[in-house]
Amino acid sequence: MNYLALDYGEHRVGVAFGDSELKMAFSRETIDQKTTNLFERLDQLVKINKIDEFVVGMPYHPDGRKDGKNVVVEAFIKDLALRFPGMKIHTQDESYSSVQAQEFTSYMSKKKKQKNKAIIDRTAAAIILQRWFDENP
Repeated sequence: MNYLALDYGEHRVGVAFGDSELKMAFSRETIDQKTTNLFERLDQLVKINKIDEFVVGMPYHPDGRKDGKNVVVEAFIKDLALRFPGMKIHTQDESYSSVQAQEFTSYMSKKKKQKNKAIIDRTAAAIILQRWFDENP
């Protein structure tokens, strides 16, 4: 099975791919929602890569409350389910994935801040997917 992982943000969405055979996640791209229609690009990615299921990073609160970003991500997941009926959508705790991604990409120049954010987002998506593979053997 082929998986598409998303690190959803209101401005940028990090994208990663993986398959159930290799159980490895690979960062792919960052979709800038200011310049690209998110769902049109996801349509393309799903068709080109023959995606079977989604894994979406969910910003869970340690105390279980629902407010802030997790409400936004839940609304996105509902839209995703409407756009791709019948496809499974899994959620994965995204805690500290962006921090970990920032550590992985810390070698990059601070002058390229905007580019760094895009790379961090796609790397975070790969971390989210890899966690999902590791927790779902």
